[in-house]
Amino acid sequence: MQVDNRRRQIQPRHQSKKPPVKPRRRVRTKFSRLKYRNILCLIAGAIAIGWIITIPFRSRRPTEPPVISPQETIAPPTTETSANLVAAQDDRTFTYNIKTPPNPNYSQELQQIVNEAANIATTKELPVETLSISLIDVSNSQNHTFAGYQNQTLRFPASVAKFFWMAAFYSALEKGIITQKESAFTSDLEQMIRFSNNDAASRILDTITDTKSGGQLTGTELETWLTKRRQINDFFQSAGYTNIMLSTKNYPIHYLRQEQPAGRDLQLKGDPSQPMRNQASTDQAARLIYEIYTKQAVSSIASRKMAYLLTRDLDPKAWKKDPTNPIKGFLGESLPTNIYFGSKVGYTSKSRSEAAFVRTLDDKAIYILVVFADDPAYAKDETIFPAISRYVFDRLNARGPSR
Repeated sequence: MQVDNRRRQIQPRHQSKKPPVKPRRRVRTKFSRLKYRNILCLIAGAIAIGWIITIPFRSRRPTEPPVISPQETIAPPTTETSANLVAAQDDRTFTYNIKTPPNPNYSQELQQIVNEAANIATTKELPVETLSISLIDVSNSQNHTFAGYQNQTLRFPASVAKFFWMAAFYSALEKGIITQKESAFTSDLEQMIRFSNNDAASRILDTITDTKSGGQLTGTELETWLTKRRQINDFFQSAGYTNIMLSTKNYPIHYLRQEQPAGRDLQLKGDPSQPMRNQASTDQAARLIYEIYTKQAVSSIASRKMAYLLTRDLDPKAWKKDPTNPIKGFLGESLPTNIYFGSKVGYTSKSRSEAAFVRTLDDKAIYILVVFADDPAYAKDETIFPAISRYVFDRLNARGPSR
């Protein structure tokens, strides 16, 4: 069969009289106008932004500090039933709830560690007569031990006083002496403890004692004001913090435009030739740290809140860019970053001080270290505190829990 290759003439169909339908024009959206490469860039950018935003959630440390739980309590065995604990709801007076100091056992082994830590200052030709050290080992829940070097000598604590004010604040709040809600003071508490802000501390101390800074007073007005401000001393002294003094503010205070005490705050200091100033011993600071981390200070809930405020991140990324950070030149600088560290530092041009709680993740070392150095030489030396801290850490971590 042959195929006819001739083209057939196609007859045109009957054309409709309707006008031809115009093809629908495509309306371009914004995204359709973007080039493919730009779309890819947008997608990649969105992924990158999402990754950056989630960094804090992937790397953030636990917000809850490792306050010791009842199962592994580092408090003395009698803590839960001790007569020293006074329920806040039963005691409305402005006094600290733990009436007598803790009673850990003296350790000759710890004493050797403390003595050698003090010798580090000697090798650096720093004056040891102005140095105090307290060390409490709480790694063994059945046997807390301590040692110290001039640990009962009263010294100027600088901003370490602020964590005493924090404890007094929570006591006054829980007893209803402070009637405002805690949320009204959240910012000032964080600024006072985390950043050692003097303005915030001034307002907190005013709230605790129902006083305000201002011009000079006379007669009954002055006596009433002095009695109120000195309540903060009585709060701790009545609980066995012998001769502790915490009624003087830290300066400068910017919102008051004061570089140093003035008016009634200057009157509080008394004789200009021998002005009264804050004073505490390293044992007293160690005691309060101990009572916070054993959940005894004020109440279990208040202790947890205070421990949270004291918590520090030792990762250099968290503090190196902050010129006022509480790590550089202090006890935390020389320690590993993968431990729990809670502390309050104090610093002036004439002193350096810190109270700290240290706990390794494997619990080989759990201890409290407090160092006060009331001398300009220590203020200038940024290596002595890290050196003492690392020495104590290495010794206790290598040894493990005390027996």
